[in-house]
Amino acid sequence: MATCDRSTPAPAVPAADALHHLKDLLQHDPAFAKDLRATDSTEAAARLAARHGVAVTPAALWRNRGTLVGGGLPTWRG
Repeated sequence: MATCDRSTPAPAVPAADALHHLKDLLQHDPAFAKDLRATDSTEAAARLAARHGVAVTPAALWRNRGTLVGGGLPTWRG
């Protein structure tokens, strides 16, 4: 029977790291937060994040819509 060696920690999930970085950026950069709220799609939001050094996919943004900024924003149309 095979066993799994759990002595080394599992690698961090890249999408989770990117979302964490994005949330930090939103809290510390009011201009970025304002620009993100103004985006009309997850694709536009992902491009904006990339310009600020955060590589996040539109799909990851969609899955976390409404939880990135207090007040349930941004929420992009489906």
